[in-house]
Order: sequence, then C-alpha cells, then structure tokens
Amino acid sequence: MFSPNSSRISDWARMREILTILAKHGLGEFLVRIKLPIRRIKHSDPSAQNQRYLSTPRRVRLAFEELGPTFIKLGQILATRADVFGEEWTEEFAHLQNNTHPLPITDIRDIIQAQLSQPLDTIFSLIEAQPIGSASIAQVHRATLTSGEQVAIKVKRPGIESTVTADLRILNHIAQLLESEIPESRRYYPVQMVQYFARSLEKETDLTAERRNMQHFARIYNQQQQIHIPQTYATYSNRQILIQEYIDDTLLKNLTLSSWSKQQRHNLAATLVDIILDMILQHGLFHADPHPGNILVRNDGRITLIDFGLIGRLSQQRHQEIITLIHALLERDQFALQYVLSNWAQGEPLNEDQLGSAVLEMLLNYEQLNSSQLRLSQIINDITHIIREYGLTLPADLILLFKCLITLDGVIKQIDGNFELLNHAQTTVQNVLRHRFNTHTIWRHSKMQLHLLAQIIDTLPQNLLRLSKRIHHGQLPISLNIQHIDKLNNQLDKAVNRLTMGIVTAALIIGSSIVMSINAGPKIFDLPIFGLLGYLLAFSNSLWVIWSIWRSGRH
Repeated sequence: MFSPNSSRISDWARMREILTILAKHGLGEFLVRIKLPIRRIKHSDPSAQNQRYLSTPRRVRLAFEELGPTFIKLGQILATRADVFGEEWTEEFAHLQNNTHPLPITDIRDIIQAQLSQPLDTIFSLIEAQPIGSASIAQVHRATLTSGEQVAIKVKRPGIESTVTADLRILNHIAQLLESEIPESRRYYPVQMVQYFARSLEKETDLTAERRNMQHFARIYNQQQQIHIPQTYATYSNRQILIQEYIDDTLLKNLTLSSWSKQQRHNLAATLVDIILDMILQHGLFHADPHPGNILVRNDGRITLIDFGLIGRLSQQRHQEIITLIHALLERDQFALQYVLSNWAQGEPLNEDQLGSAVLEMLLNYEQLNSSQLRLSQIINDITHIIREYGLTLPADLILLFKCLITLDGVIKQIDGNFELLNHAQTTVQNVLRHRFNTHTIWRHSKMQLHLLAQIIDTLPQNLLRLSKRIHHGQLPISLNIQHIDKLNNQLDKAVNRLTMGIVTAALIIGSSIVMSINAGPKIFDLPIFGLLGYLLAFSNSLWVIWSIWRSGRH
C-alpha cells in the first residue's frame, strides 16, 4: 500500500491519478499483484473499453504518454533496455511522444522577469512570441540582447520540478514493491534502475547543470573546427532559465539531404561519428541524446550540438571496457568480448562456457555479413539478447551509453545508408589504444599506482596494530548484508502465526470434545454450549488458516 510512511502526504493526489490512469489502460492486474489499490473506472469510458483490444506494451505506452514528462522520459530510457524487455516492448517505448502545448509568450515573459529581477527591456530588445522549441520540460524562444547579440532563451515550465520530484518518489516506491512482491523482477534491480534514472532526470531539469555541461564541452572542443558548442550567458542563467548563443544553422531533421552529394553525406556522417566517439572513447563524457532535433548543420558541414541536459558519464573501468569491447568486435575476439560481458554481469554467477558459446555464435553470424550490412544497433541488440537469455542484467551506468549509440546508428543510416560505422570507428579505436599504451601513459599510471601502494605500506603498521587490539578485546566487527531480510521476517511471522492458530484450533477441538463427552455445563438442544462454541471457533480458525495458506501460495 502507498502510505505516508513511504512517501509524502502531498503525493497522495498524484498517486491516485497514476493508479487511475494505469487502471484505465487495463493494467489493474499488475497493480493488484504489487498490492496497490485500483481506482474504479466507469465502463462508459470509451477509452477504457477499447483497451482490451490492444497489446500490453501498447497499453503501457499509452498510459505513460498520459502520465506526463517523467513517465515519457522513463519509457524512452526503457526503450534501450533490450536486456530487460522484448522487441515488442522496446518498439512501443521508442514511439513515446510528448503531447505538450506551448506556453503563451505572456507566461514566458513573466517567468523570465521573475527570475532576472530586473526589467526585461534592459536586457532584451526583442523576445519572439513563437517558440522555436517546445517540450515537456522546457520551452525555447529566440531573442535579441540590447547589445545586439542573437540568443536562445530556454525556460523551464512552471511546476515541472515539483511534479517530476513527486513522480520519482512514487516510482521509487513502486520499484520497492516490485522487488518485494515479484521475485522474478529482482534480477533487474528495479530500485537501482529508478534511482539511476532519477539522478539523470534531476540533472536534466536543472538548467544550471546543463549550462555547466555546455561550458565543459566548449572548453574541450574550442580548438576544433568541425564542432561548435553554443556560448552561454551565466549572468542571466539559473536553474529555471538558460540563455545561450543562437545558432542560425539548419536542424538535421529539417535538412534536405537528397540535395546533397554522396560525398557530402558521407563526410557529414563521418564528422558526427568522430565527434561522438571522441566524447565516449577519449573523454568518457558524452552527449547522450544525439537525435536529429539536437544537431544543427552548417552548409560547410560543421556540426553544432544543442540540448546538453542529458549527459552520460563513464567511470575509468567502464571507459576501458568499452574500448576493449569495440576492439574485440572489430577483431572478432571471442575471449575479449566474453571477458567484458562477464564483468557487466550482475546477480547470480553465470555459466562461462555457455556464455562463450553464445558469444562465438554471435561472432560467427557476423562473418556472413559485410561491413555495410553490420549495424551498431544490431550488435547492441545481440549483446543485450545474450544478457537477457542468461539471466544477467546490464549495469545502470551503461544505459545512457547504449541509448546514445543506438540513436547515433539510426541518425547515421538516415544521413548515409551505406556508411560503414564500425570500419570508420576502427581508426579512432586504434588511436585511443596507442594513446592508452604509450610510454607516457603507462609511466603516469604506474606512478599513480606506486603512490597508492606507498600510502598503504605507510599506514600498514598502524592498521595492523588497531586490528590486533580489536581482536584482543573481542571487538572485531562483522557486517552481513542479507538482501530482502524484511521480507524474510514477514514470512517467518506469518508462518509462526499460522502455526499458533493451528495449535489453538487443535486445543479447542480437544477441549470441546472433552466437554461434549462428559456432557457438562449449560445446554442447548441437549448439547453443552461451551462444547459447541469451541467447535465453532475451531472451524473458524481452520477456515482462516486454509485461506491464509491459499493466499500466500497465490502471491
């Protein structure tokens, strides 16, 4: 049940709305299974009646669209989780769309005025009424500063932050219920998945974080001619609004590629691949949503990336694993690929021999394809299929990476259907590997490890002394982390309660039988009253025990 103990009182109304919409779309059985109350839906509602003719993935997708921006963003992330969901599910999630009406310009001006705390006329000579972009989280308008500079104003929708925060609390509670009530969901770590999604979405709704991301990428690529990151105006920007340079180039989604020559399209695809791979392989920090609406293209082929709200980050270990993975795919190295997948595996220990056979079969399938036929999205789907088939789970920090690569693969095929992405990536990977194993890098890494080892050796005597004292005084702490211990306690309590009721029932039957045999006490219909009452209580207790056992078996 959803209670104040598990969330805030203010979330009750939103929780009721979520339950009503999920039930309306025919998802009541799921709510019952995780022990959430179902909101009754009138049978006269045509949308509710028509749900029975739709598949479950379609009903979930329609429910998410109705539930708003948080669930739409969640669905778009789940579209990349081929390790969890089948093809029908991921295709439906990929079709999620925002159906958001733009805010009127008067509201936009009021928000900007409130955030800047000074007359707009002193900052802007013009703010265009028609938005150049409108999404569920923010809206963008073109404007002109009093200095004459052309800028784009990104304004966060009022109230969106509180709505998203409440939705994330509710999603976290639902994820906890999933782990508790549906044992087969635990291997997918739903709570961990929601927490990772929450961190990403909270950063996406903070325009200050987006501004910092843009400044960071601008510093990295300020010397490169093929990529441009718009300048930001920190003086006029905060969590609610972001002022950035306006780029008067064409969005890739609006580009008439049919008028471009084959070589121009190839060069554009190569430039975009080089940019994204450089972010991933060189810096471990990348634009996680490079779809055609976030890419501006100049006539000379220069690319400008916008919308840095969703950024992916790779730890040093993951960074090295991705390089190894791509190199293993290019070289058809079964053992290197198997090693990386083994590192990614979470949950129960896996059968290495079976995993190796599956990896070998995947690589053999690629032998039948030439480079132009082999797509990155196909490889990612094959890898996630192996992970799902063997009951493994993709680590949460790789979700955004796979989303980025799948999006990139689709965009590249749209630009140039014959572009061989993996072959083109080979040069980049080789350069990264050369840099990774050159003398300077190895020496720097060795110095870091030696410094760390020296610190350990320096503190070793003191640590051994502390350990010896604790053992001597019997104070050596041992920490056991047992998952789902609360659920185990609940099951034990239920079992003890049933056992107690069984013993009481048996005692009532025996006692009532004795009373009936000696025919003692007040009587009704020539039968002892206390004996009859004992039998009735015993019968009631028996029914309760039977119902309790049946109900626990059902769940």
